[in-house]
Amino acid sequence: MPGSLKVLACYLMWAFLVLYWPLFGAMDPLAVLSFRIVFSMLFCLIVMLIMGEGPAILALMKDKKQMLFLFFAGITITINWGSYIIAVMTGRVIDASLAYYMSPIFSIVLGFFIYNERLRPMQWVAFVLAIIGVTVPIIAYGQVPVFAIIIGTSFAVYGAIKKQITASGMLSIFMETLMVLPIALIYLMAFSHLEGLGVRDYLLIPTMGIATTVPLLLFAVGMKDTSLSVAGVLMYINPTIQLLLGVFIMGEDFTTIHAWMFVFVWAGVELFLADGFRERKRSGELKEEQAE
Repeated sequence: MPGSLKVLACYLMWAFLVLYWPLFGAMDPLAVLSFRIVFSMLFCLIVMLIMGEGPAILALMKDKKQMLFLFFAGITITINWGSYIIAVMTGRVIDASLAYYMSPIFSIVLGFFIYNERLRPMQWVAFVLAIIGVTVPIIAYGQVPVFAIIIGTSFAVYGAIKKQITASGMLSIFMETLMVLPIALIYLMAFSHLEGLGVRDYLLIPTMGIATTVPLLLFAVGMKDTSLSVAGVLMYINPTIQLLLGVFIMGEDFTTIHAWMFVFVWAGVELFLADGFRERKRSGELKEEQAE
């Protein structure tokens, strides 16, 4: 299977998770998050042990600097997963889709502030348009799209932290979930109410590890022979499907305010993608000239 199809499969799986998490409606969202952490860690551990990567786990644990980055990555992805699960399970899929339209733009701006990366004028314009989109419901309703902001910014921060992590995707997810495992276990044992769970729920719970890890594996393998430009375009399939599922399958209202909000964000995304294509084309032409 070509790498681009693996990356596409990853994005499709992420998109359709909006239909997966509501299957756990008998649990509160934080219990779902806790089980996701537990079984993602276990699934990654099993796969790595089968692949003979036990020594890699021990070696990583001795690297204090990497462990510190993994700790912060674990906290950040927990915030991202938790806010996403809460949004989906409480009828805010539209906000979740908005978050993943904005996240790549936020990542570019974070690169400017954290890594002193130079931003081109069109990237700044894209960021401003995304911010305007977020402020539309604030002005119209006095309501902040909290989940869109938390999900989008936490994923961007997570990406910035991951730039400092040298471990493979599977090993990184294992260690990140291991870091926050005590919090998940404490919540499950002390605060969650699982008395109403049935056999179906207990059979589904372990699949959380598979649902979390398989898309990440497809992405890691697929990106080895997929260009960043193709992956960048394919990425927007995820929030687009989420938006359609939220409106047409889950029955969420798409109001005029939503429309204006997305118009600004989509305009920012278009500028963001167009600028990226133009820059990659220019870089390619420069390389050809230097080769000559």
